[in-house]
Amino acid sequence: MPKVSILMNCFDGEKYLAEAIDSIYAQTFDDWEIVFVDNCSTDNSAGIAKNYGSKIKYLKTKENIPLGAARNFGLKFCDGEYVAFLDTDDIWLKDKLMTQIVQMDLDKDMMLCYGGVININKDGKETGRSIPQATTGDVFAQQLKRYEVNMQSVVLRNNSKIYFDEKLYFSPDFELFLNITSTSKVLVIKDYIVKYRKLENSLTSKNIAMWSSEMQYTLDKIFLNKRLREKYQKEHVVAYAKVAYYKARYLISIDKRGEANDELSKHKFVSFQYFVLYVLSFFPRFVWAFAHKHR
Repeated sequence: MPKVSILMNCFDGEKYLAEAIDSIYAQTFDDWEIVFVDNCSTDNSAGIAKNYGSKIKYLKTKENIPLGAARNFGLKFCDGEYVAFLDTDDIWLKDKLMTQIVQMDLDKDMMLCYGGVININKDGKETGRSIPQATTGDVFAQQLKRYEVNMQSVVLRNNSKIYFDEKLYFSPDFELFLNITSTSKVLVIKDYIVKYRKLENSLTSKNIAMWSSEMQYTLDKIFLNKRLREKYQKEHVVAYAKVAYYKARYLISIDKRGEANDELSKHKFVSFQYFVLYVLSFFPRFVWAFAHKHR
């Protein structure tokens, strides 16, 4: 069986780190290495990682660098035929790698694999589940309509094309994976393979603003390809409507409701959902917030 390099990026991740690494050691697939990038942590993350022994390549950056740059730094040391990712607060289910590697090894055209996610909170309690809607093969249309590639579930075939855009602060993984899905076959696992810890207040107004601008940057780059624009005309419209939605969310959060109205107005007839969002943008901010909380 091929070897898997597991890239872990860490900055002050001691709270859940041992649980994350333990979930790798518990895998039924055992031909792996951990490439551990310590992004200048100030806590005991380094000590925890080093205690696990020779299957961990411990690396430390010279200074704290953005996430995309830290991942690119770690990728240089990934020797496996496949690359997987695990953040320090998330957990793999025990058959995760075995399920993915066995199937990817049967079809060399599969460049990326992802699967289902169990969401957990800070205490490890389940808060929800999601199974991918796309089916194995061409999944690009699905990602444009509703992006569903959870990074912790991803396995990539290791090649020179793996690069995280270092201009992006919030979503370098979105840019890389969306590009791969636009040109390559993707294996979709219709089962739960990872526990993803969703922490409170992670989606701040600042992050929402970056998400919209970085999402547009990614889409603009991809759709320079005329063939893709023509093939995915409907999905192209939906994807840019979502950019406008995130822009509107940010604008409403800073009390610029008029500008939010203008953004949503351009896309109000994309679907009934966007028409409702457009109407809601005229109401006081607490109505918008209530509708999002109870959607």
